[in-house]
Amino acid sequence: MRITSCLNIDLGALHRNVGAIRSLIGPHCDICAVVKADAYGLGAPRIARQLAESGVGMFAVYSPAQAEAISLAGVTTPQVVLMPVREIARGGEIHRLLLAGRLHLVVHGLSHAGELAAVAEQLGGGPIPVHLEIDTGMSRGGAVVSEAGRTLAFIADERRLRLAGIFTHFSDSRTDAARTHEQADVFERLLAEHAAHIPSDAIIHVANSHAALLDRRFHKHMVRTGLAWTGLVANEPTDDRRPMLESIVRWESSIVHTKLVAQDVAVGYGSQWRTRRESRLGVIPVGYFDGYPVGASHDDRRWVRVMSESTSATHSWEVPVVGAINMDQIVVDLTDVPQSLAYGDGHVGMTAEIYGADPSARNFLPRIAEAVGAHSHELLCRLSPRILRRYSGEMVDTATADRMDRMRFDRPAHGAMTG
Repeated sequence: MRITSCLNIDLGALHRNVGAIRSLIGPHCDICAVVKADAYGLGAPRIARQLAESGVGMFAVYSPAQAEAISLAGVTTPQVVLMPVREIARGGEIHRLLLAGRLHLVVHGLSHAGELAAVAEQLGGGPIPVHLEIDTGMSRGGAVVSEAGRTLAFIADERRLRLAGIFTHFSDSRTDAARTHEQADVFERLLAEHAAHIPSDAIIHVANSHAALLDRRFHKHMVRTGLAWTGLVANEPTDDRRPMLESIVRWESSIVHTKLVAQDVAVGYGSQWRTRRESRLGVIPVGYFDGYPVGASHDDRRWVRVMSESTSATHSWEVPVVGAINMDQIVVDLTDVPQSLAYGDGHVGMTAEIYGADPSARNFLPRIAEAVGAHSHELLCRLSPRILRRYSGEMVDTATADRMDRMRFDRPAHGAMTG
């Protein structure tokens, strides 16, 4: 059965992105790759395997189920689960990861610390490695600043818990540098005030992708990068310290039908767009069921790149998406694309690049996200599982084994459960 589109995922670009991030943060800071939501829909087991080969020191997932999927794929890199966990079944994969010291849990407050201590008591063995999240202004998860000291003291006195890390999460690092520095000030004051209860080997981490690019102040012991490893960052300040990141994602389909219509003809549901001249319109078999965004239907702000390929050259044109987005199809204006003898009626069969990897192109995913009032994470996560994923360029870093010997995160003698 013919596929209507495919997602090309470049693992070589992913490997190079990890190297670029490492060149930014330096040798004394590690990388925690955020691979929540099936690695933003790109396939967490395959992505995690490459990230591990490329030398990341830890993974961040949201739920125990996400951690289990990565572990069952044979990835042994330690993982931190961000959601508040309150129960763990004995004998399962998550219990096994805890026994091996390869699963860290997040404490979200004083009462939650008590619940995790009870979980550890029920499971038996040694202490559970935990990271305390401090809420410095996100107002989501984490312990409020006023109870952080008591929570740290509780963990320090609790034999079933080990403070493996302490962190915060910035609310506006993409758009508000001053606000981000204010949150960092609050966090650093707390670290200083309660240093007696923070072990010297605890991992301090605050930076997400945007904060890591913003200022070296936020690097600490580890940075948590999600969008950066995908390469899908845009509209960021650029300077000599900014790493060169590559998009690892290209979404491709093809033109399956065209027609010539007169000037001033309505196109699509709601008649939101009308032809401004005699126009050649093309149909591409992807729509909102596949995860293509619906917004901005009347402004010609979403673009697709169509390509004519021959044995000697490839030519491409950026064409606007016009009319309402449908469940399984979109319409593009091909009027300015010359007909080619290589294709049935001059256009049918041409490759249609829905999301491209070129940051300067109008179909670069962050540009589409901006056009529809969304974020790159959101558009990635919208991509339907029915779209075929094709992986290419898998890379193995020969230095990874040496780096793993220096990792701070997996220390059975200090952090594993025994019993």
